[in-house]
Amino acid sequence: MDCNYPYDRANNYMKESNQREELRYAMETQFRYKFYKSPEFPFLPSLGIRHIFQGFEAKEEELGFIGMLHLWWTNEDSGIKYDNPRYFVKGTWHGEWFDSPEDGIKRAIQVQKENTFWDENKLLEAHLEFHNELRKREAEKKFTEETEEMAGLMSKRPPILN
Repeated sequence: MDCNYPYDRANNYMKESNQREELRYAMETQFRYKFYKSPEFPFLPSLGIRHIFQGFEAKEEELGFIGMLHLWWTNEDSGIKYDNPRYFVKGTWHGEWFDSPEDGIKRAIQVQKENTFWDENKLLEAHLEFHNELRKREAEKKFTEETEEMAGLMSKRPPILN
């Protein structure tokens, strides 16, 4: 009985692994179908969206977390010929699966760091300039209101007669 245990465990692992791969294939196919049919799909690369991350989980406890799908776009011709071509940027969406949410999140953070198309210092500077200008306008408005109020009080005083 002892010698069958490792075989049974490996056999169960292979069944679960095959089942997980089948689920991943089915989920990726369905996700891509919905993704490609969405109205925003053709415009995503031109908007700078070149990476999509989506996690999948099964309700059955024995499967649990199925994986995290990462789709990324590259500017290369897929070779697909369309009967009714839509005019959009040609490219290919590649995919990979992560076995744990942590691995997927690490990759998402790495992608975010690699694809930063803004300068944090310039954003901070623009933010500070905006708030300084806002404070300046508020101070000028308050000064104008107080000046007008004081001018109004001065005109309401009775004249001093000698």
